Amino acid sequence: MALVTGAARRIGRAIALELARGGFDVVVHWRSSKKDAEATAADVEKTGARAWLVRADLQQIGEIEGLIGSVGELCGRLDLLVNNASSFFATPFGSTRESQFDDLIGSNLKAPFFCTQLAAPLLIASGRGQVINLVDAAALRPFPGYLPYSAAKAGLVALTIGLARVLAPKVRVNAVAPGPMLMPADMDEEYARRAVEATLLKRGGRAEDVARTVAFLATGPDYITGAVIPVDGGRAIA
Repeated sequence: MALVTGAARRIGRAIALELARGGFDVVVHWRSSKKDAEATAADVEKTGARAWLVRADLQQIGEIEGLIGSVGELCGRLDLLVNNASSFFATPFGSTRESQFDDLIGSNLKAPFFCTQLAAPLLIASGRGQVINLVDAAALRPFPGYLPYSAAKAGLVALTIGLARVLAPKVRVNAVAPGPMLMPADMDEEYARRAVEATLLKRGGRAEDVARTVAFLATGPDYITGAVIPVDGGRAIA
């Protein structure tokens, strides 16, 4: 049984479908994209897996409590938590507002912490519990126009390593760090082009590349914890 936050669209949807194909039943979390979430759940069920839809605003601790409580009530167990939900938008230095900063830190760092803290008893009870966090290449090479986002993802890398230590040996905790892929519609085209050119492979990635890496961690070797796996076309070492 897997819970994927932000599973309605984009990378979250790809992860939910890949896990379903790998034998997981999936709780599809969504906040505002109800129709997309319903479509993801329907496609999960087409694989033969079961799917549940649960809405929650992960900026609100009470709603995270409700989400994890619903997982326990609906499914009775939790083997895998994928902290994927994320806000991402430009915040030029000098004009970033406090509300923007709080949004980015809240969705990219605070929410994964509390989702994991609240889910820990279920993950421990599973006997094979795992947490996989979605970080970003920006955690190691911060994007100048996206500093609060980059800082939040860097914090999530630290949190991944810390949680791996805190939850060992019962629960494994790892992270996947995507590079340039699925660029937002409002991203400057030149900025996006430079991001792709900064990779060794000179091309953008696909959501499926990330999903398959998550599935590898979820279903493959069980001797990996505290790792951050880049799926970035070599950008981190370029």
